[in-house]
Amino acid sequence: MKVADAIGLFLKDHVRHVFCISGGASLHIIHGIVNAGIQIVCPQNEQAAAFQADCYARIRGMACALATSGPGATNLITGIATSYYDSVSCLYLTGQQTRSRLKGSSPVRQIGFQETPIVDIVKPITKYALTVMDVDEVIPALQLAISIAKEGRPGPVLLDIPDDIQRAHI
Repeated sequence: MKVADAIGLFLKDHVRHVFCISGGASLHIIHGIVNAGIQIVCPQNEQAAAFQADCYARIRGMACALATSGPGATNLITGIATSYYDSVSCLYLTGQQTRSRLKGSSPVRQIGFQETPIVDIVKPITKYALTVMDVDEVIPALQLAISIAKEGRPGPVLLDIPDDIQRAHI
């Protein structure tokens, strides 16, 4: 089974809808979500997706928004901040460049197309943010993220998932 399909099956136990704009670094996750029978809601932009997830979570208790890498991921930031300051449990997922194309400790700004350090950017406005760097970490990271989002004072969490991990099999 592809990791993206496992993500969809995991999410099926937590949300009925995922708010997202499609992009190259998130297409595998989108397919996994659709294959799991979760409805995709496509707003006009990623910022709207983040706000829709925030609003939905206020009613249902948990929601998920998904964006691609780079500008798609950074467009979620205002909605993530809203969830953080208003204590709303949301899971934000972002696609990321394949691991072999990540700059790592290199002094260059980026190696991979639209590579953006979204985890570093959102850490101050999330309860938990992680780039998943190992196939075997995906489901445990999702479980932990959902738990953290709901425990204590609720709030948003973000998982950044590289494209090669989404395509891998578990």
